[in-house]
Amino acid sequence: MIPSFGNFTLWIALSLAILQLLISMKKSSFLTIKFNRIAVKGFLLCTFISFFSLIYCYVVSDFSVLNVFQNSHTSKPLLYKFTAVWGNHEGSMLLWILVLAIFNYYILKLYTQNNFVFISKTLETQAIINIGFLLFIIFTSNPFERTLQIHDNGLGFNPILQDPALAIHPPLLYVGYVGFSAAFSFAVATMNLKEEENIYWYSYMKSFVIAAWTFLTIGITFGSLWAYYELGWGGWWFWDPVENASLMPWLLGTALIHSLIVVEKKKSLKSWALLLAIVTFLFSIVGTFLVRSGILTSVHSFALDPARGIYILTFIALLGGYSLTLYGIKSKNFLNKNYFSFFSREGSILVNNTIIIIACATIFLGTLYPLLIEIFSNNKISVGEPYFNSTVVPIMMPAILIMGIGPLMSWNKTDIKKVFLRTYPSLLLTIIVTCVFFYIYRSYNILGLLGIILSLWIIFNILITSIKQFRSKYKKEKFIKEDIPKFSIGMAMSHLGFGLLIIGITGSSVWQNEKIIKMKINANTTIQNYKIVFNEISDIQGPNYLAIQGNFLVYDAKKNIVTKLKPETRYYPVTNNTTTEASIHTNLLRDLYIVLGKGNINEGWIVRIYYNPLVIWIWIGASIIFLGGLFSMKNHLTKIKRIIL
Repeated sequence: MIPSFGNFTLWIALSLAILQLLISMKKSSFLTIKFNRIAVKGFLLCTFISFFSLIYCYVVSDFSVLNVFQNSHTSKPLLYKFTAVWGNHEGSMLLWILVLAIFNYYILKLYTQNNFVFISKTLETQAIINIGFLLFIIFTSNPFERTLQIHDNGLGFNPILQDPALAIHPPLLYVGYVGFSAAFSFAVATMNLKEEENIYWYSYMKSFVIAAWTFLTIGITFGSLWAYYELGWGGWWFWDPVENASLMPWLLGTALIHSLIVVEKKKSLKSWALLLAIVTFLFSIVGTFLVRSGILTSVHSFALDPARGIYILTFIALLGGYSLTLYGIKSKNFLNKNYFSFFSREGSILVNNTIIIIACATIFLGTLYPLLIEIFSNNKISVGEPYFNSTVVPIMMPAILIMGIGPLMSWNKTDIKKVFLRTYPSLLLTIIVTCVFFYIYRSYNILGLLGIILSLWIIFNILITSIKQFRSKYKKEKFIKEDIPKFSIGMAMSHLGFGLLIIGITGSSVWQNEKIIKMKINANTTIQNYKIVFNEISDIQGPNYLAIQGNFLVYDAKKNIVTKLKPETRYYPVTNNTTTEASIHTNLLRDLYIVLGKGNINEGWIVRIYYNPLVIWIWIGASIIFLGGLFSMKNHLTKIKRIIL
């Protein structure tokens, strides 16, 4: 009953999406707004009911539903019955449509008589996207498809996906991906405006772009955190094609946000911002294509049906062909002849945008090139970490340098002498603290040196300028003679978080120490200044797995016990899978990371031990970026309310 009802509401949602498309084309403002409210709210309600119908099927273990049978089991903990809903292809696409419906609803909330044509055109484009994905899920990926035979139990769920971080990773990621659909729709609507219509399209777009970018940031972070402690290889980023699929729209979204700032402040880069809005969403769908098409082998990828990939590729071609053709025709209307100085805030943003686009193109080439080679020559090649580290990292170095100095520049032309005077204290602090870093770690590396210098450069420039800005605002005495650059709390937090993130990336990449040895009970080894003793091994039983657990005692140089680490090797009988669960001790300076491999009591066990300096600052930095994004979202929601009222 419930599966049939969930499937039925999907068809109703499709009908309402078609109604939204047809109504949005009408020119009568009263009828269009009235019926669009019915269509959009009904679409949201139907997708909500459909999604929770699938959740119900998982919770009650309804194995008459093929999707539930393939991805669940009665022994699975309740939390992972919920998360299994979007831990597979069909369920994740239903979640995608639910997020689409939510953004669709918030676009509707912007309707007024003054922006009637603009919002109607935006909803028209959004309806096309809704219809495209609904057709995809109904005809190629229906989560409510029934099995011919009723089963007593399911096949289970991939054990490495049974994790809290990965449970919330896809929803956050989808808010990011789908949020860019709103930017795409706003861009198409903007290019269809008549010249006499004066709409602040960039303010509408910016709110949705900030929301999408913010949640994509934290979504990528949770995915990276999961990979760090769950996959057991001691790293947090592998340049996996599916990881790259989320990184590319994030980079383009970063460029888009900064371009929209210039559009707001200087009314420049309008054409560029519109192009970025189109391309960013297209890359979000490209990410979907890479995950769903079956052309990639990855722990992250779901579908193995080429027909699904062909559908998505066709959909990308249609959306891209229409929007880019429209851009080619209309972009000249948004060109600005007011040229600006290279040495200005807007100049630094344009340069950084260019660098980001080059980095994104480099990642795109490295991700797709092996696939193209295999298609056309039937030969398999591997493009991995060495390629990306040797190309993307050097490309991004100038962008990071400019990130540190750009916010200190003025709009229009900047006095270089003043900028130097502003940066002098931070430059001095950067040199001093860099020396401290290399004194502590006693290891010289050119990438490490550049990474630490650039991250501290960003941090100290932001902190010093923020302190000056705070003092000049709240102190009555005007003791600061120089002009103080103005930037928002959200921007300051995001840049500060990025600086901290680079410190974490640099430390964990350059100064990581790895040791792989075979250890018996009571054996010991050392890494850095720590002594690690293999104390005992024990058998444990989890809710749906069996495991052996190692007990390791960690001593410091003074022979004091620092911590006990208990890595596990787990066996899941239902899926016949074995996984490793790393045990990690973290402080602000380093992680001690132990993985228990194969072995036995007679010969010992293979043990992998990692000393990962500063890695926690990756997660702290990303969290601060996320908070900065939330502050910016709040500010722009207030601005939007002023515009539409």
